[in-house]
Amino acid sequence: MNAKQIRKTALLALFCVLSTLSPYCYESLAAPISQSLKRSSSSINFGVDSPSPSLSMQGSFKDFSGELLLNPTKIESSKIKLSLNLASAQLPPDQLLQAIFLQTALARFKQHSGTFESTSIEKIRDNTYLVTGNYTWMKRTKRTTLPVQIIRASPAVTEIKLLLDGAVQAKDLQPETAQLAPGIQGSKGWAQATLVFVP
Repeated sequence: MNAKQIRKTALLALFCVLSTLSPYCYESLAAPISQSLKRSSSSINFGVDSPSPSLSMQGSFKDFSGELLLNPTKIESSKIKLSLNLASAQLPPDQLLQAIFLQTALARFKQHSGTFESTSIEKIRDNTYLVTGNYTWMKRTKRTTLPVQIIRASPAVTEIKLLLDGAVQAKDLQPETAQLAPGIQGSKGWAQATLVFVP
C-alpha cells in the first residue's frame, strides 16, 4: 500500500468514526429542555401512622407546581424547582376528626407556600439520585437532601418518584399542635410523590 492509499484509508476511517460519534456529540451539546409539572398526572400524598386511631391519617395535597430543566444525557446537571401549598392538604370524608385537627394545626400557614430549588444532583445507583437544594418556608431557608427515583427522562416526559418518612419529633411541633394532639409525638409520618413533567 503506497502513501496515497494509506492517507485515503486513514481519512475514510476517520470519517466513519466521526459519523458514529456525531449523534453522541450532538446530544451532549444539546441545550437543556424546560419542562413544567403536569398536575393532573402528578400526586403528592402523605400520612401519619399513630397508635391512636384518631391521629392516624392519609391524605393528599392539591395545590403544587414545579419546573424541571432537564439534561437527558446528564441528569446530574439538571435543575428542579417545586412549590407546595401546605394548606391544600385534604383528607377523605371518613377522617373528619383528623381533618378538623389538621386544618386547625395548619391555620397559621394558610397564606404560605414552601418552595424547593435544587443546587446539585448526585447519582447513587441505577435511576436513584440524591437531590440537594434549598427549602424555603416562612422566609426561612434550609438546606436539605431528597432521595428521588427517576422512572423515565426524555424530551417528551419525565417522571420522578420520591418517598420520605420519619418519626414526628418534639422539635417539629408547634406548642398549639402538641396541645391539640399530645400523642402525636413519636408517630410515623411519610410523604410520597409522583411528579410528571412535560414540555
